[in-house]
Amino acid sequence: MEAEQRRQEMLERLKTSMEPIVARSLAETYDVSRQVIVGDVALLRAAGEDIYSTPKGYVMRTKAVSGLTTQIVCSHTREQTKEELYTIVDSGSEVLDVIVEHPVYGTIKGDLNISSRLEVDEFIDKLKQAKTSLLSKLTDGIHTHTIRSKNEAGRDKLIELLREKGFLYE
Repeated sequence: MEAEQRRQEMLERLKTSMEPIVARSLAETYDVSRQVIVGDVALLRAAGEDIYSTPKGYVMRTKAVSGLTTQIVCSHTREQTKEELYTIVDSGSEVLDVIVEHPVYGTIKGDLNISSRLEVDEFIDKLKQAKTSLLSKLTDGIHTHTIRSKNEAGRDKLIELLREKGFLYE
């Protein structure tokens, strides 16, 4: 199969999938390495496709999503990450990403798309398995999350909970 044909088939799979698709699965399907898939996704993104990498795999951001999107600045230790994320999802909000401001590279963003305790647990497990650090380690724990809440009341409740727990950076 030609590379361009593989990329078009991958794109169609991503557009029709209701679940994230991991690079390993795509690599097995097309009998290529995971790194080839990562390169294919980079080329598709460069061509304007709205593909996001999440802790659970690749997804297309194709559907209009309702809700109120807000950025909040937080600070906490690595050990408090799970509690911070639980607080957000338990309030009915979704964590879309994490952003840090690096002194050399500028803005560094990681897509998260976490909306449940199960997804928080999967994210934490993946961090442990990969033996990697959080992006916020680059900024002594200070980071920004883009949050989607159902409405202003939900957002305000979340901000108050984060403030009470000492996670809100003010």
